[in-house]
Amino acid sequence: MMTISNSVSGQPSWQQTPQAGLQVNSVAVSPDGQLTVGGTSSEFGSGQFNFYGYDATGSQLWSVPVTATNVTQGIFWVAVSDDKRFAACGGETSKTCGFLCILDASTGTILFQDNNLPARVNQLSFSSDGSLLLADFQHELRLYHYATGSTVAPVWSLSDSLALSADFSSYSAVLAPNGSRIWVGAINYNVKPVYTGLVQQIVLDNGKFGAVTGYQQAQGVMRVVTTTDGAYAAASLHDGSCAFFQAVQPSTAFVYKPDLTGLNIAYAIAITQTPTQQLVIVVGANQGEGGVLYRVDAEQTASEIANFPVWGPVLRWSQPVQYAVNPGVTLDLAATLVSATDGKPDETNGGSNQKESPGNFYLFDACSGQQLWQYGTKLMNWPMTLTPDGSTAVGGSDDGSIYYWKLS
Repeated sequence: MMTISNSVSGQPSWQQTPQAGLQVNSVAVSPDGQLTVGGTSSEFGSGQFNFYGYDATGSQLWSVPVTATNVTQGIFWVAVSDDKRFAACGGETSKTCGFLCILDASTGTILFQDNNLPARVNQLSFSSDGSLLLADFQHELRLYHYATGSTVAPVWSLSDSLALSADFSSYSAVLAPNGSRIWVGAINYNVKPVYTGLVQQIVLDNGKFGAVTGYQQAQGVMRVVTTTDGAYAAASLHDGSCAFFQAVQPSTAFVYKPDLTGLNIAYAIAITQTPTQQLVIVVGANQGEGGVLYRVDAEQTASEIANFPVWGPVLRWSQPVQYAVNPGVTLDLAATLVSATDGKPDETNGGSNQKESPGNFYLFDACSGQQLWQYGTKLMNWPMTLTPDGSTAVGGSDDGSIYYWKLS
């Protein structure tokens, strides 16, 4: 089913519901807004899960079954290369079996597939030139490479793998778009009552994992993000705070927690270095029964210690949202807009009742924090993303729909 309209006051330009009754946990869009991809999943049920591509009008370009029938969970994360050559999806078909699929994004042809991975694919990211793909498997990272040899046809293959600390679980790892390094966030659930965290910076050398720098955190790391060149990174933490890193520094630049009552787990974070060299971070965290967004800028002070710049956090604004914030917080490159999503499961009986709250997609002015619009759905929403120029937004919902907004 598809509906089309104009993006006025949050009304989507189009909406697609590819497999009624399933969820959409992850979406991605090319920088020019011309290719949107999304995959289906089911947190409690089973089925055959598909990967979908759409053009800017909402017309389906391809539909690819990426699992067998009657499997569980499905697609957890999707990604698309900047040049629209490749699209990738990953997830799990059982608690002990993950999968990865890389497609030709123009035709939907499968170029690489592995259905026997050690765990769920938690996150995927391409380098901007489309030659590298990073996959996070909780306790392991794998780097895939697109080889363009003169004597053989170009192929995707595993380039390198790296085991992570057994004590930590990683649900977030990002490849810097320029392919220079990887930033990894992890949490140690074995330490109680306060989970500890770890951020790692891994330099890449000719498509291989190189030198590793570790940054211990007093709180568990929920999500990590990086700037386009990989020179800066930020992490959202289990107590609602955030941490900021500079690649050349061997220690955390700062950890910041705003004075907000009831601040709790931060599942969402975004960072950008604007054309005017501002370093802008927006964090989405739980707050009481609802959620909150806050913007903090990383500003360099005049002094230096041990030949490294000294950074300080500057809180610009905070804004409440209706429900708990989910990972759909993104910024455009110039830090003019912020996207956000919310909604929460009913935790009664450990969440086994399969109920959840409604959800919202949001757009905020990144400078002032003013809410520009809010679009509600009957079920919670997890992903949302802005294109770098802020002209397009794409979201996915537990209602099974993919939403597309043409913003300018």
